[in-house]
Amino acid sequence: MQQVVHLADPAMLPEVEQAGHNAAELLRPFRGRYVGRLAGRIVAVADTPAEVVASLRAHNVAGAVVFRVPLDPSVDPGGVTE
Repeated sequence: MQQVVHLADPAMLPEVEQAGHNAAELLRPFRGRYVGRLAGRIVAVADTPAEVVASLRAHNVAGAVVFRVPLDPSVDPGGVTE
């Protein structure tokens, strides 16, 4: 017989949780598009990752992270394109 162990949900500091909500709000206008983000700011937006990288290079921006903002985070894993 297997025993089931239920673990408590991990605790999250309120300031960490608020920072996550703020980041989500920052990204909301860019749903479905690719963004370049650096130091908490959106520094480039485009329809393809190549266009974001080209924009970053054109503006001499180094160290930005490029990713796709999901249309709906609950059903769209982000980054997956057809």
